[in-house]
Amino acid sequence: MPDQRTRAFRVKHLNKVTGDIYQVHLVVADGKPLSFEAGQYLQVLMPEGDPCAYSIASAPGENRNELELHVQCYPGHERAQQVIDHLSSGEMIRATLPHGNCHLGDCPDAPIVLVAAGTGFAQMKSMVEFTHQNGHQHPVSLYWGVRRPHGFYLPHLPVQWSSEWGLHYHPVVSEAEAEDDWAGRHGQLYRAVLDDLDQLGDGAHFYLSGSPDMVYTTLDGLVAAGVDESRVHSDVFDYAPRESVTK
Repeated sequence: MPDQRTRAFRVKHLNKVTGDIYQVHLVVADGKPLSFEAGQYLQVLMPEGDPCAYSIASAPGENRNELELHVQCYPGHERAQQVIDHLSSGEMIRATLPHGNCHLGDCPDAPIVLVAAGTGFAQMKSMVEFTHQNGHQHPVSLYWGVRRPHGFYLPHLPVQWSSEWGLHYHPVVSEAEAEDDWAGRHGQLYRAVLDDLDQLGDGAHFYLSGSPDMVYTTLDGLVAAGVDESRVHSDVFDYAPRESVTK
């Protein structure tokens, strides 16, 4: 895995793509290539307080000197607003990278199932693009879960991957209302994955990005259905181990 380093970035673009999601493009200040694996994250060093972690939404590649992040900032989330203010300040942004053990550095020779809740999509975007660039020879499936349909903040992108790259895309909405006119899958994200388990391929590896509750519920369901725990991957296992979640 690449060594962690502190790098300086300038903000190239900061676009509000929905009511509370920002798409951020950073360019490394010294122009030197960035080294990371698909699925890893960085930590933005803030002027005050602890660093803030964000998945790298870009796939790694030769001479990669730009990164994409997806930042959610909803009303009342003071820390997220501080991040947006920092990114909007015109100042140089410092961040440490790469972080995270849930990545495709050793891409399995097997089907890949990506399960993302909300902005967990950022981590999976990196992985989808990486598998395409590297000609992964097995099916890749993406399950993206949100509460309401407007939560799909880049709605056309996975549809494009599906039509052009053969990605198996499954959007899932848990709390659709009549006004949403949602005709797709309803219910809990983990349930959709379990319902499709027989179709996902023998020996599939599962990559999970979401809250600890969502991740552990999905893990338990997969293991109960016969999936070996070693084939289930998430950064949650490191930053929120089950013992700390259940205490």
